[in-house]
Amino acid sequence: MHRVLLLTASFGAGHNQAAYAVQEALKDRGASAEVVDYVSLLNPALRSFAKFSLIQGVQKAPGLYGLFYKSMSRLEPDSPLQRYVNHIGITRIQDYIDLFAPDIIASTFPTPMGVVGELRRHGTVRVPNVSIVTDYTAHRQWYHEYSDHYFVATDEVRRDLEHYGVQPQKIDVFGIPLRRKFSAEAVNFLRSHRTELILQLGLSPSVPIVLLMGGGSGVLGDAPEWETFIQKSELQYLIVCGQNRRLERRFAQLQSDRVRVYGFTSEIDRLMAAADVIVTKPGGLTLTESMAIGIPMVLFKPIPGQEEINADFAVRAGVAVRAQHAEEAQAFLDRVTQEPAILEEMRRAAHQVPVLGAADHIADRLLHLADGIVATPLQAYPPELLMT
Repeated sequence: MHRVLLLTASFGAGHNQAAYAVQEALKDRGASAEVVDYVSLLNPALRSFAKFSLIQGVQKAPGLYGLFYKSMSRLEPDSPLQRYVNHIGITRIQDYIDLFAPDIIASTFPTPMGVVGELRRHGTVRVPNVSIVTDYTAHRQWYHEYSDHYFVATDEVRRDLEHYGVQPQKIDVFGIPLRRKFSAEAVNFLRSHRTELILQLGLSPSVPIVLLMGGGSGVLGDAPEWETFIQKSELQYLIVCGQNRRLERRFAQLQSDRVRVYGFTSEIDRLMAAADVIVTKPGGLTLTESMAIGIPMVLFKPIPGQEEINADFAVRAGVAVRAQHAEEAQAFLDRVTQEPAILEEMRRAAHQVPVLGAADHIADRLLHLADGIVATPLQAYPPELLMT
């Protein structure tokens, strides 16, 4: 039985969901697959600092975050800073690899891929090191000479990697992996039972439903504007606040026969299937899940970097519009209430984007790659490079 280690990072839910999607597909094939959050392996102080810095950067200074994103993408692979990044948490990852003894390692976040690449470079890890890119662009952090294979969403992402120096035969264009609840069979079931879903939520099938998703730096960060609009609107709303309990309590005051408020929920697929349009942040997984369901998107305040590129992809595909302010998003909702044909055209466009089946394709390829042997000279790992 093959043993597959899937490394992810809890900087947002998308990387985790992609890892779990591949894990499901691997288990269907009889493999032993374990998902490990790279962030959980870091020194507690470093872990807290990294998560706090990322969250604060995205919320308080998105422009500065965009500059950071671009500067990191220009780093040379052998630069001192890049070498430092590729050694963060390296001893703990090595310990976990020794314990689990995988046949292959796949990462849905670039930093653990780079760490495993360094272990591969020095021969302390000798199994394939694989990358699963979860956005519609590939940051240069994904490039490592000891990453053996890449799974990407589109030909554009493939070209990004080739530009960095990845050989074409090391790249498969399979899409972004989704969990089984977004499979073709599950989606068709939800679509065929949409009226029942709406009634189960206590809403009316005859009034358009808006799904607002994202707290903190997301859609609901402009809480006062949305509260005013929702109270005046005649539309129905599903409001998902995620882990932000403060926002959940705030929006809970709007609960009514046309407004439902949620904190964290594992039933996003059902909410998407019930809604007519979603207002959300353009994370790679959220875009792909929305296209799988066939729900039109309003992409709210894309952060400079991968979110902007994700948003550009969705807008070009005809499945989304962008909104930089709550008022802009609300104007679009008002417009489609009067012109429902706009949403119908966006739904048709979503059905034309091939987003299903990636998890199965990736699982099959991982097991094939696991049968290969990586021939790397075994070396002692230089102790001065070990960082926690």
